[in-house]
Amino acid sequence: MRAASIILYFFGLAFSEALRLPHRLTRRQAPEQWASGKTDSRASERFVLICIVIGLWMVPLVYAFTQLLHAFDYTVPQYAVWCGMLLFVAGLGIRFLAHRALAGFWSGTVELRDGHRLVTHGIYSFIRHPIYTSLILWAVCQPLLLPNAVAGWSGFVAVALLWLVRVPREEAMMRREFGAEYQQYAARTGRIVPRLRTSAE
Repeated sequence: MRAASIILYFFGLAFSEALRLPHRLTRRQAPEQWASGKTDSRASERFVLICIVIGLWMVPLVYAFTQLLHAFDYTVPQYAVWCGMLLFVAGLGIRFLAHRALAGFWSGTVELRDGHRLVTHGIYSFIRHPIYTSLILWAVCQPLLLPNAVAGWSGFVAVALLWLVRVPREEAMMRREFGAEYQQYAARTGRIVPRLRTSAE
């Protein structure tokens, strides 16, 4: 089971990179569309991205291919591992739907391309940040798939930093750019889970 959960984890990394690749290639072919847009290039943004690489990639790789972290292993019940695997796959599905809806408007940093439009269809008609939803599920599942006190929880720390640092700035940028349109969109959607509607609505 341990081997299967580790394989699934790295499959998830490969799958995520495969989703991003077409957008990155498109961006390289038309860099001026992003250069003329709006961006937030603070040092904190770069720091968070480095933490994501370390927490989701580097530490798990060290755990999987060396003995350096095995002193920090712990035991996870098999049913919990199965639950983690199912949630992990669900998170990958959410990420796929988010990238399909975003198409050419996806970016790995807080920025808007020239002529950026507010995406409100597909999974974005229910939640504003489905990619972050998938990352939160990832962070919850990582300690189950990688039962190690260091490798399992490194992703949780990285995703927590991403949420605390990036999401407020991203939403502020969207409000500045789209104004009332974004306000109305935010009023009818949830950040990471669908917004519960009251009978009055």
